[in-house]
Amino acid sequence: MKVTSNLFFPLLILILFTSSLYAQEAEKNFEKPTLETDFSDRQAIIKATDSFFIGDHTGSIKHKKISMHEKGAYRYVDRNGEYSEFKFDLDSDDADTSYKEELLSVEIYGKLALVRLRLAELTGGVHYKLLTLHKAGGEWKITTITWGSGITQ
Repeated sequence: MKVTSNLFFPLLILILFTSSLYAQEAEKNFEKPTLETDFSDRQAIIKATDSFFIGDHTGSIKHKKISMHEKGAYRYVDRNGEYSEFKFDLDSDDADTSYKEELLSVEIYGKLALVRLRLAELTGGVHYKLLTLHKAGGEWKITTITWGSGITQ
């Protein structure tokens, strides 16, 4: 029995030491975002968001194409509680000047971003809009726009 415990203890130490080295190596290999990358992505996301609102307020097709992915879609639940969605129409020059937008936050998760906005209607109502953006081909594009009406918080 003494031989087994004498063999077991060094083996246990070896296992603990190796697992500790592995954990340290795994931590080194974990990709940490840098402030520089995050900042340039944040600027690009805000630029895409600004371009979207220029296109939405003026009907600028150029700005819509800069900011929105051609296969993206609007998704929302209307005031009657019915779900609707429709594909972006990047060739539409429709404009909506009935609101002012306020950027609340930008969250970046690698090549995925979520932009939260509050929209104040000129008539007094408030809406919240969520823009989902993806980075593809080196560009940030809005792939989904979701919103809710009549939210009081």
